[in-house]
Amino acid sequence: MLTEILINLFERDLSRLEEEIMAYDTEAAIWRIPEGIKNPAGNLVLHLCGNLQHFTGAILGKNGYVRQRELEFSTRDVPRQDLINMIGVTRRVVLTVILGLAAEDMEKTYPEKVFASEMSTGHFLVHLSTHLNYHLGQINYHRRLTK
Repeated sequence: MLTEILINLFERDLSRLEEEIMAYDTEAAIWRIPEGIKNPAGNLVLHLCGNLQHFTGAILGKNGYVRQRELEFSTRDVPRQDLINMIGVTRRVVLTVILGLAAEDMEKTYPEKVFASEMSTGHFLVHLSTHLNYHLGQINYHRRLTK
């Protein structure tokens, strides 16, 4: 049951992420940093894709993805279509990995210690979903603020 819930949440929120990026009036607005805002939407997309591809693709799926976290926040002016393509790749990775997990895998300890204490793979995947949703809300606010 958890697998179906996670698939639904990731599919929904990664689709919403694409919609948010497409809803910006201009590509420049995706990268605008208004006063009081730390990260523009473009960097949040890079961060979300890097985060999900690392923790699902590299760690659980063992697909060889190498994260460059510093670049997620320092890279600028990636074209909108490239961001959309990254989201699409991330969606395929996340959904493929989750679909490949057995119910028993969800109960196993996540293979990498991320926080102060260990947690199950299912618990960590729920965390990743809420992390995506948190930044999705920031992107929605950023888009409306930069109009």
